[in-house]
Amino acid sequence: MNLMRSVILTALVLATGCRDWSKPVIPQDPELAALATDATPPTRDELLASAAKLSKQGDAHAALRSLQRALAMHPADPQTEFLVAREYLALGERETALEFAILSTLHDASSARVVACAPIMVAAGAPQRAARLIESALPDASDAAVRTQLLQELVVARGAAGEHDGSLAAARELVATTPGAASQAVLGDALLRAGRLADAEDAFRAGITVDPKSTVCWNGLGTAALNRWIAGGKVDQSARARAVAAFEASLAVDADQPKVVRLMASHGL
Repeated sequence: MNLMRSVILTALVLATGCRDWSKPVIPQDPELAALATDATPPTRDELLASAAKLSKQGDAHAALRSLQRALAMHPADPQTEFLVAREYLALGERETALEFAILSTLHDASSARVVACAPIMVAAGAPQRAARLIESALPDASDAAVRTQLLQELVVARGAAGEHDGSLAAARELVATTPGAASQAVLGDALLRAGRLADAEDAFRAGITVDPKSTVCWNGLGTAALNRWIAGGKVDQSARARAVAAFEASLAVDADQPKVVRLMASHGL
């Protein structure tokens, strides 16, 4: 009996000795397991298409599962990492969204990738990091359209970080390099955030001069004038009249603007 017990213990010791205890035991991920059991595993593109459909339906959790499978097949894929970041942001998991946005730009430092990921970084609470990333991409942005997008995102990122001088500098560069109503609207918004309401009105008015049908500029002009009226204790009737005229002009261009209608109603305009 003792001999038999000794043989069993020896066998167990030998079997145990074959185990490399320097490596942890990692439970198998069900998503990875599915890749091995699928008769015909979906391709990366099919998984991304599935994720896009699920995301459009508002099912971020299911979209993430498809994206995680795609990452398991193609690790360090910047497009998939960007999409993962976007879904985590939709779920309110800002830290994880930021991590994947950073990974995406590390694996693809192109200007287009920076344009895509910078807004996620800003929304995730890291506007200064987004601004630094944009500034590092600007010198190599030879394409005019991409440079315009980078400057637009830089205006937003600097403004979100409370760095209004930097935001205004980027907005003025945008107006200089890409003149037009859209650029004037960006400058106007930057001036609004900086509290420079009179200058904001001037910027939006300049945009309307270029494009009289720009509802963005009309609404910006109305917002700047409305804020001046409120900031002055609702005494300046000229500012109130300018706000009403601007919002009405915007609605004349496009009547389907419920936010503008609600804004006017809420302030008795």
